[in-house]
Amino acid sequence: MNARRKKLIALVVLGGLWAGLVLWEYLSWEQPVRVPLTNVSGPGSAIREAHQGTDGLHVNLDLLAAARNQREMVFATPRNIFALPSATAVNQPAPSEASDRALRRQAIAAELSQFHYLGFVRTGEQWEKKQDMAVLTKNDDLRVVRKGETVEAHVVVKKITHESVTLLDKDSRLEYTVLLSEEPQTPSP
Repeated sequence: MNARRKKLIALVVLGGLWAGLVLWEYLSWEQPVRVPLTNVSGPGSAIREAHQGTDGLHVNLDLLAAARNQREMVFATPRNIFALPSATAVNQPAPSEASDRALRRQAIAAELSQFHYLGFVRTGEQWEKKQDMAVLTKNDDLRVVRKGETVEAHVVVKKITHESVTLLDKDSRLEYTVLLSEEPQTPSP
């Protein structure tokens, strides 16, 4: 036997197997059972007694009634967690909280007010915002700072202009604008 003949025999055997399976499925196939549905109301026990002789198919009316009751229930509208809070929904802080917060803001503003803006420094021939520097003093301490630089542990330079420097307290997010000092600062002995 050559290889071509072996392939032909294998093809005929596999084709015969497939044809046999298709024939077997065709002969064992039955039509689906069709049962007419009726709309019945009333107690479920009378319906169950009437359908005892059928193939055991029955509808659980208790579950249908429970589902109907559930659909008819009134539910509260769900809360939109992505909506911005309205003025009535926002919890107003207690008076003691508000006064503590106001005192803390006043203390931070008092600390930031100790800074004095002495002058504006421009380096290089071309004017670029990232090269702008400011001269600040606080308690006889002279500092030359740039935008984004940390002056103290929690104070950052937010903006530098010719007229003012804006400082930002990182903890409270409080901004304080220091205007250019008209009077020269005299160092104390």
